[in-house]
Amino acid sequence: MTRLRTYVLLTALGVLAAIVQLVATRWGLAGDLAGGLLCGAILLGGMRAFAFDVEHIYLLPLVAAAASLLGLVFEKVGSEVVYSPAAWAAPLLAGLLSGAPALGLSMRGAKCQLCHVRLRRLLSFSCPRCHLMACENCWHFERGRCSLCETNQVALFPLDFSWWQENFGSQAHGGRCALCLRLADWDVAHWPCKGCGHGQCRACWDDNNGQCSRCGWTIPDLPTDVREYVAAGARPEKLNR
Repeated sequence: MTRLRTYVLLTALGVLAAIVQLVATRWGLAGDLAGGLLCGAILLGGMRAFAFDVEHIYLLPLVAAAASLLGLVFEKVGSEVVYSPAAWAAPLLAGLLSGAPALGLSMRGAKCQLCHVRLRRLLSFSCPRCHLMACENCWHFERGRCSLCETNQVALFPLDFSWWQENFGSQAHGGRCALCLRLADWDVAHWPCKGCGHGQCRACWDDNNGQCSRCGWTIPDLPTDVREYVAAGARPEKLNR
């Protein structure tokens, strides 16, 4: 519905701008050029007044230029009056007036580093695995990571044996992982939960953000940027308005 509303508003503003351009042609070349500027101002002002965003920044100047051109064509087709070629600069003025601020706003606004969508009206999260900024559409809420890390299985914890030994103590040398059921061997390191004693392999501890799947115990030395996604669930880092 949001996208439909945007297109409806763009169409309505475009029709209004074309009418303004048509009326402005009554005052000759000066009116033609002023009409082009008014077309750009109507589209830009309408976007801000109705508080809607365009998905592609070229849509706003394109609609403004098309509206100005349409107004000029309706006035000049069938007319016997000779018009200055400079009048056709009006659509260019309309596009420039509406496009330059939109381009500047788009360049200044933060974007999702995965899909490059502007974050003005979206929840955003800093992924603790790759440290990229992800929008709500690129974020796995239940997994506490971005879609890129989920797809590529990016590790959260270091592979250094000493780090695991500091957080778990002795390594488990028997039994199966409580999640993936893989046997503990030289290739698959298992570490017991300090809360309930059930063992999980290193990959499953990492996949669950350092939390035990049975009792909910968590690794005490969790990185600061991942603690908020464990137990309490994923919470937005920032709501952009």
